[in-house]
Amino acid sequence: FDKPLDVHSYEACLRTIHSADYFVLLIGSRVGGWYDEPNRISITLREYREAYQLQAAGKLKLLNFVRSEIWQLKETRHELMKYLESTPLDGSTRKAISSHPSKFADDAEFLCAFINEVAKNQETKLAVQGKGVAPTGNWIHVFSNFRDVIDVLHGQVFSSIPVEDMTARRLLRRELRDFVGQCLVKFESDGEIGRAHV
Repeated sequence: FDKPLDVHSYEACLRTIHSADYFVLLIGSRVGGWYDEPNRISITLREYREAYQLQAAGKLKLLNFVRSEIWQLKETRHELMKYLESTPLDGSTRKAISSHPSKFADDAEFLCAFINEVAKNQETKLAVQGKGVAPTGNWIHVFSNFRDVIDVLHGQVFSSIPVEDMTARRLLRRELRDFVGQCLVKFESDGEIGRAHV
């Protein structure tokens, strides 16, 4: 995408989202750069919020991914918080324990809150109680490696292409490969001209 020299990189990223068809969010173990540090909004969270507004308006589709280790961290921290609430510890001690940095995340509290925002847990809870509309764009795909991400992308992006078009594309690709293979020639080590294999 365009990288205008007269605009800050954060602003350029936010503008670019408006011309996208898909927004692919990958949540890993790092917060990344802060967009608004006092309010604990990372640039990735800000980009997500921009994309979510566009998704809600029907202008793009969201594909949300969370690394399996971070998803497990969120689940573990949730269970830990439930347990700590049953202890005689004061609130600040409970918070200090539950938000302590781990091997997988230096800011577990932020990451867990980010995942909960993407999952739209609060909005879903209200909708189930009849106090709002169920949110969309809240699917979260847990991934262990990038093959998992690719598999979801193929299923989502190409599932809307008619079978006839997919077949035509494959046939065209094969024809192009054959044609290019026939057109290309290469020199053998003994100076003979041979046909290249593509």
